Amino acid sequence: MQNNEIEKAIPWNPWHGCKKVSAGCKNCFVYKMDQRYGRDTTVVTKGKTTYELKDKDCPPNSLVKLCFSSDFFLEEADEYREGCWDFIRRRKDCRFVLTTKRPERIKICVPPDWGEGWEHVYMSVSIENQEMADIRLKHFLEAPVKHREVFCSPLIGPITLGKYLDTGLIKCVNVGGEMAAKADVRPIEYEWVKNLYLEAKERNIEFYFHQCGSMFLKDGKNIGKWNLKEQIARAEEIQKELETLYK
Repeated sequence: MQNNEIEKAIPWNPWHGCKKVSAGCKNCFVYKMDQRYGRDTTVVTKGKTTYELKDKDCPPNSLVKLCFSSDFFLEEADEYREGCWDFIRRRKDCRFVLTTKRPERIKICVPPDWGEGWEHVYMSVSIENQEMADIRLKHFLEAPVKHREVFCSPLIGPITLGKYLDTGLIKCVNVGGEMAAKADVRPIEYEWVKNLYLEAKERNIEFYFHQCGSMFLKDGKNIGKWNLKEQIARAEEIQKELETLYK
């Protein structure tokens, strides 16, 4: 999904906390945020004021971004998930989007009436390098999901997605860099973004470079940005450049 869609999305965090599972989690913003308040991010807690999303806070035709301070398929949240499914089931007049690093758990966590997926639920799998692409996409493509996207963020190594895109099951490829302190940030390279763009374009699959991160290397120079809005703007510039070069 495009940045302008996500920016307008209603945030819904029914629980807080997560556990790191791979290299992409190293500089997780949730851990950084919790450090400021002395919270242990590995302790998963039900939201006292955010678990239930009220109808009045979710008008018809809303886009709802679900569980971005955790993972919707986190094992520690199994006892909380049913209530969320009940609300999502009832609100077919809205779209719900979620991203997971645990696609192997989708099959066992969806409700009995899920079937092959609900039309108004969109899922992304988060991958950061080729190793995680090969592990997670196998499970993601086998899971019952109506709308699939791939979220290559933070992209910390080159990835090829060709054989997965060839299935026709993935509708969009999103790419982003890492936002972290200078001492910690890992670079994203222009060539990696270009190659993913070309893989998607060759198959008529949507592609969005949604933010360039703090260290974006092009022609040996860092043209990344430290401010998120500037990262988004730079990424949009690069996408337009790619679209012009490879019409």
